[in-house]
Amino acid sequence: FGEKTYFSIVQSYSLAKSRSFSSGSEHPKPKGFSGQQTNNLVLE
Repeated sequence: FGEKTYFSIVQSYSLAKSRSFSSGSEHPKPKGFSGQQTNNLVLE
């Protein structure tokens, strides 16, 4: 449970991070990560 959850979180972070860069770094600060991650999950 812990290991899979951690891997999932890391994967989500990497995905959100690369999407952020490819979209012109609209939210370069970690502060915007939570909302961005939610948006990515909804868009998927």
